[in-house]
Amino acid sequence: MPTSVFVALVLVIWVATGFGAALFLGRRGFRAPQWYFLGAVLGPLFVPMALERARSQDRVVERTPVTDDEMPGDASAVTLVAGVDGSAESDRALRDAVRLFDVAASRVVLVTAVDPDVVEFQDAAERDRCRALLAERAGWFTGQRPVVEIVSGRPASALLDVAAQEGADVVVVGRRGRGLSHRVLGSVAEHVTRHSPVPVLLAGPATG
Repeated sequence: MPTSVFVALVLVIWVATGFGAALFLGRRGFRAPQWYFLGAVLGPLFVPMALERARSQDRVVERTPVTDDEMPGDASAVTLVAGVDGSAESDRALRDAVRLFDVAASRVVLVTAVDPDVVEFQDAAERDRCRALLAERAGWFTGQRPVVEIVSGRPASALLDVAAQEGADVVVVGRRGRGLSHRVLGSVAEHVTRHSPVPVLLAGPATG
């Protein structure tokens, strides 16, 4: 085998190994572009780093306090847990929930997920962005003020964890993950619909 071909083959394996480790991290909630750069540069050396980072657990970072006046008086009221990411699909799902359910008499929990890096490195700007996003979407609901939560980790599993903790009757999520992102990174909506023990309201973007 010519030396140039051998070197090229080694480089391809090197980059592919590191990039694969970065994709694995992406599925665990680490979606920042720099991980892919590090993976491509460090190659196999990045694998143990990725495995160590992937051990981070999903957890609630911030949650609005729940008081008695925020809880619906009707014990049979529906509890909605909705994933919020600012996408057209997510917004459509929220609007469908407002249209289909008596949200004024329901308990609504809005959830957005951030990378674990945001928590570890105290990214105040990203947390402020999430707070503003949740506050704006909470304004779409009348009656009881929605509970809002910022969670870190894998969006799909974090959303399901919140749904279990909040005793959700319905999970609301936008359809995401087409093409390459669906095949390689996986789809939040697909994971939620496969693993949710309660009904899922799934919506795509509005069609003009």
